[in-house]
Amino acid sequence: MAMLANPQGCKIGWAYYDREDEARERAEKESKLRGLRLAQGYDFGYSWPGTVEYLATHPEFGACWKVVTT
Repeated sequence: MAMLANPQGCKIGWAYYDREDEARERAEKESKLRGLRLAQGYDFGYSWPGTVEYLATHPEFGACWKVVTT
């Protein structure tokens, strides 16, 4: 399956996946974008794009993988 959701915040976003391999692939891309944005002086707040987290009990999706995005 594909991405479950992609909500956006004011500085970062999140991408939710039901498969770890897809989440890790997206995280790799976001890590590269993070480097470019940091060089431009972008402030991500307390978040770090490219971070992957397994959520065992998401209220909407159940078990899934969350990636912090730029």
